[in-house]
This record gives sequence, structure tokens and C-alpha cells, in this order.
Amino acid sequence: MKLPRYEFQWFEREDHRRRHRASVSPDGLLRLGRLLCQSLPPFIRLGFDARQKVLAIANGRGEGIPLPRCGVVSARKLSAQIAATGLQLPVKFLFAEDPATGLFLGRVLPTRCRAAGPGRETYDTEQLRILYQHLIDFAVGSLARSTPLAERKASALEAFYAAVRDYRPGYGDLEAYLAAYIQRHLLAENRPYAAAYTQRSLDQPLVSGEGETFCLYDTLPAADAGGIDRVEERIMADQFWRSLSAREQTLSRMLREGRSLPQIAQALRLPEDRLMAMGRAIGEKRRQFYNAP
Repeated sequence: MKLPRYEFQWFEREDHRRRHRASVSPDGLLRLGRLLCQSLPPFIRLGFDARQKVLAIANGRGEGIPLPRCGVVSARKLSAQIAATGLQLPVKFLFAEDPATGLFLGRVLPTRCRAAGPGRETYDTEQLRILYQHLIDFAVGSLARSTPLAERKASALEAFYAAVRDYRPGYGDLEAYLAAYIQRHLLAENRPYAAAYTQRSLDQPLVSGEGETFCLYDTLPAADAGGIDRVEERIMADQFWRSLSAREQTLSRMLREGRSLPQIAQALRLPEDRLMAMGRAIGEKRRQFYNAP
């Protein structure tokens, strides 16, 4: 009898004590884990990215902070910077060496707390919001721009909280899951607004009958391929044009036609300084419109 052949891939139990960890306490102390401390050079420099909430440790080359054997560094300014982001100290970081820069980069380890269900834990939702606000801002600024800004922000925040509630460790990387969830939600909520500016409704079902259908919006290429982006750009251009007054539209159109300022002043029977002021007003409207997020 021929025995079956197996190719097992054996896994050892993960030892989280072997991770490169550090924590910053309210009293201004940076406590470096023993393994991390052993991996660092004799002198270090500290940097903190308040937007990404990333702590960097670089080689001080003899000019930085001496690395103590006990792994505790006085860092009151660092504590103040972290607290200024809204995070509550102490904060724990998980470090990895970045091969491109040689820096040790540490991301915040989100705090877990017990949920209502027995044996379950959940994340500190407000801490996650502070940590991943940049995901919300990016989605609001780059997707679904035909949705009014206030609604876009509210929708993105609503999607974020829903994603936190739905997330499970088996879903993969938390940050990637949150970003994808927010983007899908914004695009879905944007369909009614995008449909109002197209010759054929983007959310008009392409198949008849009951049950699940798909629509034109679903068939557009991904944003990075330019499909949705092109639609959004056209919608935004139309919205901006309609936000201008009739006289501002006329000035803008005549400038695009290549007419000089004296020619426009004569045609509109307006002094040139008035036209200059109108042009500056149009420019300011454009900056506010496109940079609103």
C-alpha cells in the first residue's frame, strides 16, 4: 500500500516578547524593549511624524542621545508631541528596521479593551480615529468629489466607525482594511451625485429584473486607471463653473479665447482694474473650491 506524501509547513508559536517594542509614558520617559535596545547603535536620534504617528530612531553618530543600558531615555518633548496629537499616554510602538533608510520606524500599537461580549476584545475607537485620520482625509480629498464636502466628511467618518466595528484579525492588515472600506463606502454614497451630471445615469441598472444588478458606475475603471477620476474632474469643473457669477463666467471665457484685458474691458464696458479684481476673485474661488478638504 502506497502511503500519501505530505508537505507540511510547520509553524512555531509566536513569541511577542521577541518584538522590537518601545513605550512613551506620561512622565516623559521612552522605554525601549530589551531586544530593540540591543539592536540600536550607541547613540540615537529621535524623530516623530505627528501626522502618520510614526516614531523614528536613527543613528546619532556620536552626537545624539547616549543609549543607556537600562533602555530608558528622557524624552519630555517627545511625550508632549505625542500628547498634542490627542493620543493618551502611555503609547506603545512596534518597531521595524526600514531597509531603505536604515531607520527604526515604530508605529503605534492600538490599545485593545474588553468588549461587551464574553472573551472578546475591541480597539479603542477614538484612538484609532486619531491614528488613521490621514486615511479619512485622503479619501475625502481624492474620492467622490461630486458629493458635497460636508456630506463627504460625515460619510467617511461614518464608514470609518463601521469598519472598526466590523474588523476581525482574520481580515488582514487593519490600516489596509480601513482604507478600502472607507473608499468603497464613499464611492457608493457618491452615485446619486455623479448620476446628476451624466447624460446617462451612472447608477441606472444595466440589467432588468429583481435581485442584485450592476450599473455604469460599477463598470468604470479604478481611480488609479483614470476612469472614475475623469468623471469626477468633469463634474468638479462643471460645479466650479456654475459657482461663478454670469459676469465672472464671461470674463473667464473671454480670457480662454485669448482676448487681451483692454479688449475685454472695452467689450464689457468695465475698467481694467475692475476686471483685475474679478480675476483675483475667480482665482480665490478656485483655490477654495479645489482645496476645500
